[in-house]
Amino acid sequence: MKFKSIILAVFAVCTINIALADTKDVTIVKFSEREPGIEPYPVRYLIAQDLLRIDDDDDGSNYIIYDDAKRIIYSVNHDDSTILVIQYKDWKLPAFSFSRNVSWKLLEGAPKVDNKSAYTYWLSAGKTVCSEAQVAHGLLETESNMLMRYKQTLSAGQVEAIVATPEEMRTPCLLIDQVYNTGSVYERGIPLQQWHVNGLQRVLSSYATDKKVQAQLFQLPENYKKYSMGDNLSFGER
Repeated sequence: MKFKSIILAVFAVCTINIALADTKDVTIVKFSEREPGIEPYPVRYLIAQDLLRIDDDDDGSNYIIYDDAKRIIYSVNHDDSTILVIQYKDWKLPAFSFSRNVSWKLLEGAPKVDNKSAYTYWLSAGKTVCSEAQVAHGLLETESNMLMRYKQTLSAGQVEAIVATPEEMRTPCLLIDQVYNTGSVYERGIPLQQWHVNGLQRVLSSYATDKKVQAQLFQLPENYKKYSMGDNLSFGER
């Protein structure tokens, strides 16, 4: 009986070790997003040390994987079994015919979030505010830095795709808020609320650090067709 108990104990330890090896430590950040004419929907960010997963708060939904070490985005679509691949390429803000301005101001009297003060953020093209946000200064700083690099990588693809967009549709706000987006809203922390001139809104629902999720959530499906950036990417916040 004692020998059998030892075998069972060893088996249990091995099982636990395997289970732990199949998990990743993450910060989970959830937003509620709203677009004109659409009911609010959830968006979940799973942020690991070197990987980011964005989905609809559903393990089985379409999802995005960002590899921060390689600066590559993989957008997985289960509907047609494809993976859009966006590789970071160095890009610079062009000389616009309008002024591009980023402004920050302490939000006086606002309650602190995790003892972090809230700031108002504006991204403007000339006198038009293209994006506005309330940001908790220093909240999830490491995660915010990764999200900024993710946005810059996404913009590398947007810059490549803009050639397929007619000139008359290239509004100043489209250019600086969705195409040439430097991720400036993440420079000081995680946005608590954010609004875009195109009607997209997002509100921070919750966040939690030091959580464990299945490592397979960061894996890409096998046998899905991969294709690179072209005119297949619609401009959007994610």
